Amino acid sequence: MKKFFAILFAALYITLTSGFAVNVHYCMGKLASVELQSAPADYCGKCKKPVKNMDCCKDEFKFCKVTESHHGAPAVMQDFTSVADMQLPVRVLPQPVMISLHPVLQAVPHGPPDEQAVPLFLQHCIFLI
Repeated sequence: MKKFFAILFAALYITLTSGFAVNVHYCMGKLASVELQSAPADYCGKCKKPVKNMDCCKDEFKFCKVTESHHGAPAVMQDFTSVADMQLPVRVLPQPVMISLHPVLQAVPHGPPDEQAVPLFLQHCIFLI
């Protein structure tokens, strides 16, 4: 659904920025037809008379296009020098370096537990007679 609307808005934007032609036909003072990307017709579709040299019919050819230029907004660089001057004094304390003499033990991932040298019944002191 999102792709459909994205394609629809992209097609609409391309159509409006590149422009399109509209032929509007008036017959007897009323709007008779509106056609896209077509040349004016020779005969009126409503009164079936030739359009040229007639008082009742009139054609208007309009080209619709967005005239404003589309540019990205310019980047705004903010100057923080006045804010930097009003900062409180900050004291930087040195951190002591701690050196570990023992190597860090890392867990190694493995499957089932390893076999133990001592059986479990001896480890837990369970003796059955």
